[in-house]
Amino acid sequence: MNRRHTYSTPVPNAPDIKDETMPVLNRNAVDNQLLFGADNLSTVYDNFLLGMKRAGGPDTHVFGYRDGLKKDGKLVGGIKWVTYGEFHDRFRNLSRGLRGLGLRPGDNVGLFSGNSIEWPLVEFATYYQGYVSIAVYETVSRAHAEYILSLTGVSTVFASLPCAKKLVEMRKHIPKVKNVVLMQRAPQSLVDRLIEHGLQVFNLGDVEAYGRAAREDKVKQPKYDDVATIVFTSGTTDMPKGVILTHGNIVASIAGATFMMENKDLAQLSPRDCSVSIIPLSHILGRLSMHAMIATGCRTVFPRTAPEELLEDLCEVKPTVIVGVPKFVNRVQDKTMHAIKGKGGLAGSIFRHAVKAKVRNMKHGHSSHWLWDHVIFKPLSETLGGRVRLIISGTSSISHEAMTFLKCTFSCDINEGYGMTETCGPASFTTHDDASTGSVGTPYPPNMIKLVSVRELGYTVDDKPYPRGEIMIRGANVFRGYYRQPELTAEALSPDGWFRTGDLGMFDDLGRLRILDRKCNLFRINTGHMIEPERLEYVYCDHDLVTQAFVYGDNDRGSLVAIVVLDPEFLRVFLSKKKIIKEGSKPPLHQLLCIDTMVRSAVMSELNSHGVEHNLSYYELISNLYLEPYDLDVYGLLTPTLKIKRYEATRHYQVTINRLYEEIGSSDPSQSQMSTMTNLRMSASGSKKFPM
Repeated sequence: MNRRHTYSTPVPNAPDIKDETMPVLNRNAVDNQLLFGADNLSTVYDNFLLGMKRAGGPDTHVFGYRDGLKKDGKLVGGIKWVTYGEFHDRFRNLSRGLRGLGLRPGDNVGLFSGNSIEWPLVEFATYYQGYVSIAVYETVSRAHAEYILSLTGVSTVFASLPCAKKLVEMRKHIPKVKNVVLMQRAPQSLVDRLIEHGLQVFNLGDVEAYGRAAREDKVKQPKYDDVATIVFTSGTTDMPKGVILTHGNIVASIAGATFMMENKDLAQLSPRDCSVSIIPLSHILGRLSMHAMIATGCRTVFPRTAPEELLEDLCEVKPTVIVGVPKFVNRVQDKTMHAIKGKGGLAGSIFRHAVKAKVRNMKHGHSSHWLWDHVIFKPLSETLGGRVRLIISGTSSISHEAMTFLKCTFSCDINEGYGMTETCGPASFTTHDDASTGSVGTPYPPNMIKLVSVRELGYTVDDKPYPRGEIMIRGANVFRGYYRQPELTAEALSPDGWFRTGDLGMFDDLGRLRILDRKCNLFRINTGHMIEPERLEYVYCDHDLVTQAFVYGDNDRGSLVAIVVLDPEFLRVFLSKKKIIKEGSKPPLHQLLCIDTMVRSAVMSELNSHGVEHNLSYYELISNLYLEPYDLDVYGLLTPTLKIKRYEATRHYQVTINRLYEEIGSSDPSQSQMSTMTNLRMSASGSKKFPM
């Protein structure tokens, strides 16, 4: 088979080990070797200097941001730009200013904030002279924030104003914190409260000024193997773990993106491109994507985060690159389709016809259409600025329908990645020439991948038609260990450097990796069937109606129940079509609709029909559900990366779950599910929806 049309290449002369697949590399690996970085590039600071050179020098723009100034309630001015030279001077001054706070290279420095221009300023200040950044999510729970700051023993925390207020509230539990550096101008009342709680308070500008006036000491610059940052995991099952990442880990991951661009597996970026920072920089994907943009000379803008303001900023910035999560991608699709459906049947018919014509063109290698791009898709693409040519999605797969929608609307490349904090971002990546969905592509250039059987769960490398097992990763981007947790490090890293991800996956016939679920999430119901809840939640969330879903089952029961959050606008449209509420009438409050028995029944039937269309088995259908009127993050059940905290969600909804099973009763659920599935298949036969 032509190597270009396979998506991985076996490691030559690798030993044949029982219950393991052969390790595989990126399909373009040079001399079957892993990528460790770029020539003369050892640290993140080196990467910044490279980006400045590629961009055209110190006078070219690197970052853009909103300063938030308002007049009469309205925002004043447009995007403000910072050049490479200005930014370089600022973070060097700030780095020297850290000395005035009593810090020394190698010390941990806290960074407690959402995305802003100040975030990378502090980050680069730590990298420049060998400090170690400790990032804390702005939206993290108080317990997790206290744990992170206490474990790492930071004495100085750079904080946004909302996060500084949280520091006051948790002061008793973080006694080692002595200094707070405010990243924006603060009201005197907040400064006074911090001082009253025994903290020394500084303004970021004052620390910069101190460093500007100070003589630059001859400090030993960090090296490839030196620790750059400790990034904490989301904490879906327990307290977050501190992942130790070196400059070499980050440089290798950046080089992986550049390597894929050079081999035309990823769109080539240049100083003409502009990206937007949507994913939190405390998350490794948000941070790594920013550094990868810098490596190409591409500019990065920090937009406002409220949904309406974000879209307003995107229209002004007109980005060419968007790195986001499927949730962002799917909601753009949902809101656009809602607007189209609101115009009536004719508009929907024209849109579907335009999609079919565009898809035919794409199958013949043409990304554009002479008519529909101007009439239909151009106005839609302008909701994100009209210039998007590359979308990169992480954390989970994009559905086929969403992928088709995005490609038609934006005529752009879409790449998906799979990875973890422990792999410093991607561990596998889809390629430019792969138009399929459901896989996460070829191994990332810095690492190799293999599968290991998990026989107790029924996943083995001998499975047919494709090998399945736990995903293992080894390479230059794999972390050093967990901070102050040697036992967990020994569990996660084998003596020869293989990282046990805890994720279950398989290789398809073209050597592409596909993700099945987390080992710790799987459970067996009393019928003997193994359930992969994340996969089911992904299918149900792919429906227009659903924004969030939590699927539950256990060994004592033979069926599944779910907690489902619905989109209020789409629910009203759906109920009008079902004639449950009168079209044009004022619908009841969303909270009242969610507890209505007829609404619950109609939604469950619709979601199970959707599940059948997406090839779910009868035992994977929902036997009962609760319609949650509020987002799960209202109850603190989502991580900062929007993953469900399964243990906490189970505990929070335990009474509701018990009631759902009581409503099902003592009838044989498997017979009911099989009958339901038969009826749904008969009603769904021949029907095809887009984009539902």
